[in-house]
Amino acid sequence: MPRGAAATLALCCAFVLAGPAAATAEPGRSVSLAAARAQAGDRLRVTGAGWPQGALIQLVTCGELALPGSSSCDMRAALATVARADGTFAVELTLGDPPRPCPCVVHAAEVGSGSGGGHVDAPIELTGHATGPTPVPGRVQARLEVIEARLTGGSRTAAWFGWVQHRKLVYTVRNAGSQPLDGAPLVVRVGRSAEGVPTPPTGQLRPGETRTFEVPVTIPFAAFGAYPVTAELGGLGQAKAVHQAYPWGLVVLNVIGAAMIAFGVLRLVRRRRARTVPALAVTDEVLLPAVVRVPALQAYLVFDDAPGAGRLRRLAAGQLDPAELDRLLHAAPPQQEPDAVVDLAALDEHLTRPRNG
Repeated sequence: MPRGAAATLALCCAFVLAGPAAATAEPGRSVSLAAARAQAGDRLRVTGAGWPQGALIQLVTCGELALPGSSSCDMRAALATVARADGTFAVELTLGDPPRPCPCVVHAAEVGSGSGGGHVDAPIELTGHATGPTPVPGRVQARLEVIEARLTGGSRTAAWFGWVQHRKLVYTVRNAGSQPLDGAPLVVRVGRSAEGVPTPPTGQLRPGETRTFEVPVTIPFAAFGAYPVTAELGGLGQAKAVHQAYPWGLVVLNVIGAAMIAFGVLRLVRRRRARTVPALAVTDEVLLPAVVRVPALQAYLVFDDAPGAGRLRRLAAGQLDPAELDRLLHAAPPQQEPDAVVDLAALDEHLTRPRNG
């Protein structure tokens, strides 16, 4: 539908519509208001249908049928929402106080859809708000040409490890229309967020004038993937710059940490398996068990690599009598000699023999 025809339809509805208001300027898309008359500051339920799935939709109250662009809208009361999978949405909108006189509309526009498309205007009568003549659509020739939109700054090292990134959007536009843009709001968003970042005042952009805006933006911690940064000036000149966030350094550190944990667990398992294997102490050509009873000393020899040696030392605090050691090792009763694989008498004699020198 041509924009002029949409404006005429919206004007007629503003005066004769008695029930909930609905108007569409994009085929297949619609916006409905719970009431056709309200005051600025009232909360009004707004529903829509026929929008692309996942589309970010901005709702704002505008005067002069929103024909001059967002300079006729109360951008402070703008609200953004996302279309559901079936193309519908439902929000509670606080009606703004447009800077231009009525006839007024609730202007719904798809963010990033490009100039001239993806919008729907639903008429609303704001009681107590000034009313003026309807602007002539043919005289509205605001055009904005995007010269550049890029991101600068940021630390590569911090980005590599997923830290918060403070970057700057450089947004350059030229007024390609025949009339100046006065105080058109600059709206900048990061990712899919509906909240805009703080932007400087734009002032007046004269016909043919080129101006560059630099807006600080923040990429959140541990961001991963593509983060689009979008910008528009007064609903015109939509542009997008993409920040690629791939913190491979953080991924590498996690992989190294996981490998170290796995290596530590493997070492622990191997050490425990080694302790469960009976070890033999070697003295010259004689093989001894890990635990040997020496009757002449009324004690046991427990080698350091004996299974359970550490547990025995902890239980006895360094002192064990033969009966207690028998109980701990589940050996034969004290009155019975346990089987030995070596000549214990020879060992006793060897250990009790005086040492010369």
